[in-house]
Amino acid sequence: MESAIKEAGGKYICIFGASSNNIDSAYIETAYSAGRLIAERGFGMVFGAGCRGLMGAAAEGCFAAGGRLIGVIPEKLNKKGVYYERCTERIETATMHERKSKMEELASGFITLAGGFGTIEEFMEVLTLKQLSYFDKPIVLLNTNGYFDSLIKQLDTCVEQGFTSRDYSALYKVCATPFEAVEYCASYRGMTIRDKLRDAVR
Repeated sequence: MESAIKEAGGKYICIFGASSNNIDSAYIETAYSAGRLIAERGFGMVFGAGCRGLMGAAAEGCFAAGGRLIGVIPEKLNKKGVYYERCTERIETATMHERKSKMEELASGFITLAGGFGTIEEFMEVLTLKQLSYFDKPIVLLNTNGYFDSLIKQLDTCVEQGFTSRDYSALYKVCATPFEAVEYCASYRGMTIRDKLRDAVR
């Protein structure tokens, strides 16, 4: 796996997802599969370092496939029983804001699994940063069981009512399976904002 990571240029895919365990097993299985596929595709994984819920499941999948794991966790949560103990590296930050900034810095792409307020906020932040050209990295909503249907509808409403340019719909990808999500990140080559806008209206 070390050679695979080296071939991928030491790149990492960031996983956003729920920390709750009180969720349907289908979401847990999807998260585990996403983590495993990230490692098998030659990437490391960046995540919020949690051992519970979808974060923990994705970490287990990545670890099982021999992948490198970087967990980023704020000081307040950096406690035994909260963090995932098998991280290759665990980075402590002073605040949640610094945690997000560090994950954004380390990641070459983002896959958002099902989650609550924090997960949705993380997705919206990276989407906005990409819209404003702070970076050009692949962003995926992994829409297991239609979990993000309402969010996708709201994003479409932003476009339909003129609050967001229709062109910006090209800034993220909705995927139905972990394989599709990881392959989209792996094959993403980047475009200028002008290219994105042109391709979005073809």
